[in-house]
Amino acid sequence: AKDKQPYRYGEPYTSINRSYLELHERLLPYLYTHTLNGSRTGLGPTRPLYANYPKDSATWGDTAKYEFLAGDDFLVAPVYSDTTVRDGIYLPEGTWVDYWTGRLYSGKQTVNGYKAPLDRLPLFVRAGAVVPMFPEGSLDWQAGKDSGRLDLDVYPSGTSTFTNYEDDGRSQAWKSGASASQRFDVAAPATGKGPVTVTLGSVNGSYAGKPASRGYGLAVHTNTAPSAVAVDGAEVGGVTSTSALDAATSGWFY
Repeated sequence: AKDKQPYRYGEPYTSINRSYLELHERLLPYLYTHTLNGSRTGLGPTRPLYANYPKDSATWGDTAKYEFLAGDDFLVAPVYSDTTVRDGIYLPEGTWVDYWTGRLYSGKQTVNGYKAPLDRLPLFVRAGAVVPMFPEGSLDWQAGKDSGRLDLDVYPSGTSTFTNYEDDGRSQAWKSGASASQRFDVAAPATGKGPVTVTLGSVNGSYAGKPASRGYGLAVHTNTAPSAVAVDGAEVGGVTSTSALDAATSGWFY
């Protein structure tokens, strides 16, 4: 989101937590997929760190007791006292990206002195994540589905994939197979610079209200501007602002 401002439980409803709630609504495709997977595996989208990192002893004790994962890719470290600095944020193995600043952190370490004023909930994304989202401005499920667009928040690191699940979001028809899925694949260097390829699979399946077609917006997080961007092998031109990108049929902006 352009204005990524989180919300702490109990605070009055203001523009700060409106932006955080908008982020939650944008993440519904990602969270919905993890909810469906949870109905099959018993492991829901909100889970302790040891569920994904059972061999890391630090995830089992007090070190990470106030943290949780939102799906496989988001680590949340809530601020649970009256402070604007969060100490003791444990990050398990891998590389983690500060969602608000893009700063990279190596795993297997504890982060202290993290600045966490009211408008910044400590939130980290696993490097390699592919996160499907409704477009910016979506405030509920139906608005997101009706937008005719799906965004992907991509954090390239090696080879990664995400299979997005969707259905009508309102009925029990999914139990009889009224649903669809779409796979997204990313190939990138594990470290350093190099080409990043994002592959959008076909939407397989059918359900009431399934969009006949839709566009895609990709946010590919890199620390340098790309030398070129191509779609289906045809190079597309760059634009000078996000507003110009929103108005364009295709293109890119860094």
